[in-house]
Amino acid sequence: MKYVESKEARYVTFSKRKAGLFRKAEEFSTVTGADVGVLFFSPSGKPCSYTSTSVEKITGKFREWKQQNTDEGKSSVFEAFDDLCKYKQDENEKGKSRELRYKVMYPGVEIPPDKERLEKLVEMKLRLDKINEAAKNHIQAERLKFDLNIVPEYEVGESSGTHH
Repeated sequence: MKYVESKEARYVTFSKRKAGLFRKAEEFSTVTGADVGVLFFSPSGKPCSYTSTSVEKITGKFREWKQQNTDEGKSSVFEAFDDLCKYKQDENEKGKSRELRYKVMYPGVEIPPDKERLEKLVEMKLRLDKINEAAKNHIQAERLKFDLNIVPEYEVGESSGTHH
């Protein structure tokens, strides 16, 4: 497979391949029941997309999954915890802003609970639990390394206390 040099031929190839890609994505969604999203830009910069549901739902699900799984790839438990703290600060600022807007728009009326914020707090709690578990595992691994480091190593030819 190689790059199509002719501009006209490249546009024809793009159109045909785009249709084929979208058809395959639709078939995949139909056969498997998966939410499918294909997003890309044409050579001219025009956005192209196929989704089995709305783009917002696909990207929202992807962001949510990524948010829940980003802590696992962190090189340090402390990095994951710092990220969670920043996220919490951002959410607190959004909550304060919401409350202020509500007080201005509806003076004297009790501010209703923010269900989305409550869901995010539960999500943060779950992330914190994951970080806590990772920290425990890290500490146990470090203890094991320490324990293994203090066990004497026998050199080749040295007696281990058993005789043949």
